[in-house]
Amino acid sequence: MFDGGNANQDATATLLCMEPDRLGRKLGVGVRVASGILRDRASQAAHSMQKEAPVYVEQVAQQKVERGRSAARGARKFGQSIWGPFIHAGSVLWLEITGLFFALFGLFFAQNAYKLRHAWYSGAEHTRFMLYFAVTLVFFYFTFSSFYRARQKEKRRKAQ
Repeated sequence: MFDGGNANQDATATLLCMEPDRLGRKLGVGVRVASGILRDRASQAAHSMQKEAPVYVEQVAQQKVERGRSAARGARKFGQSIWGPFIHAGSVLWLEITGLFFALFGLFFAQNAYKLRHAWYSGAEHTRFMLYFAVTLVFFYFTFSSFYRARQKEKRRKAQ
């Protein structure tokens, strides 16, 4: 059919003129051989990876743990920087408002003790006067301690 041309051209001409069954068999055998070689290389690579895997897995796990810890530390610091001033101001305000309410109750009891001041040493109202006086002192102590704690908290914040 072809006379004496290039060997490459002859192989191509033979391949094109080949019967379909022979062409399929030759291609099928080539694909099977190539897939076998590919499977062997993949199993060798997997086997070598299994030998190195424990060290690599430990390194990756350690990196993930450290990355998680640093992310948690950063998130905590971020939360403290954002919410810290609000929490501090809220706690100082809470102490001051609590002190104000204690002062209001203390004034109420002081007013009643003042009304009964004439019975402080004797009389039927002596017990009630002593009770009002004692409760007044307790509520004024709570008032003082609440405002004192608020000031101490404010001083500690400024010192930082």
